[in-house]
Amino acid sequence: MSDLGQLLKKARLDKGISLDQLEETTKIRKRYLEAIEEGDYKVLPGNFYVRAFIKSYAETVGLDPNEVLEQYGKAVPATEVEPAVEPIRRKRSSTRNTEKLSKWASNILMLSFILLILGIIYYFIGTSYSGNDPKKQVDPSDKITDKLPDKNAPSVQNTGDAAAGGQTDTGQPPEGSVTPPPVNLPEPVVTFTRSVGNIDYYTVTNADKLNVKLVINGEECWLSISKIIPATADRKQEHQSIESKLYKKGDTRDWTSDQSVYLNIGFPPAAEITVNGVPIQLGTVKASKKVQIDLEKPM
Repeated sequence: MSDLGQLLKKARLDKGISLDQLEETTKIRKRYLEAIEEGDYKVLPGNFYVRAFIKSYAETVGLDPNEVLEQYGKAVPATEVEPAVEPIRRKRSSTRNTEKLSKWASNILMLSFILLILGIIYYFIGTSYSGNDPKKQVDPSDKITDKLPDKNAPSVQNTGDAAAGGQTDTGQPPEGSVTPPPVNLPEPVVTFTRSVGNIDYYTVTNADKLNVKLVINGEECWLSISKIIPATADRKQEHQSIESKLYKKGDTRDWTSDQSVYLNIGFPPAAEITVNGVPIQLGTVKASKKVQIDLEKPM
C-alpha cells in the first residue's frame, strides 16, 4: 500500500465511511477506490482519471485535494498531454472572434428591442388619433339639453364593465379595442470572458436560468457539477454539489439552475456540453478541465 493510499484510507476510516458509501457518494467504482488505496493505478481506466479520482476521494473524506496531490503528486502517474501549441493559438483567435460576434449580436438585439418598443408606442398613438373620425360632423341642431338623460328613466350602473377593464356582458372586449402584439424578448447570450489556469469562465445574459446539457460522444467520462452559492456578510462563497458521476458513451444529462454553476470534466474530448443551446469549447487535451458559468439575470 502506497503512502498516498494509507493517507486516504486513514482519513476515510476516521470519518467512518465504508467503501460502499464512498462509491455511492463519488460515483466511482469500488474496485477503483480499492486500487487507489493499494497504489495499483493500472486498474484505473486511464492515467487521465487517476488525479480526478484521487481529488474526488480526498474531497469526500475531508482532505484538501490540491494539498494531497502537491505532496504525493510524484507517486501519481503523469497525465499524457498532447502538444497543443498551434490549437491553442487557433482557440484564442476563435475565442476573440466569438466574443466580438457575441457583443455585436447583443447590441443588435438590444437596438431591435428598443425599435420594437418605439414602434408599438407609435402604433398606439396613431390608433388613438385615427379613432376620431374627421368625416363625422356635429349637427348644429343637436342641443346639449337633448343629450341630458331623462330623470324618469331608470339609472343603469356599469360597474361590472369598469371592473372588467371595459369588457361587455359577454366577456368579450368592446369593438374597436386593440390587442397589443406580443413582445419578443432577446435570446440568451453565452460569452467567453477569460481563462485563468485550467478554468474557463463564461457569462450568460438575457436568461433567468441556466440549462446545461451533457452528451457523451466518446469513451466514458467522469464529470461533476455544482451550484455556486454567492458570498454574504455571514459566509464565504460555497459550491453546493449537484451531481458527480462517471458517464458512459451515449449517456445524456440535463441540469437546470437559477444560479451560476461550476463543472469539472475528467476527459474533455469525450464530452459535449451546451449552455442554453450554445456549445462550450472544451478542446482536445486529454486532461481534466474546469468551467465556471456565471448567470447574470436581467434587472
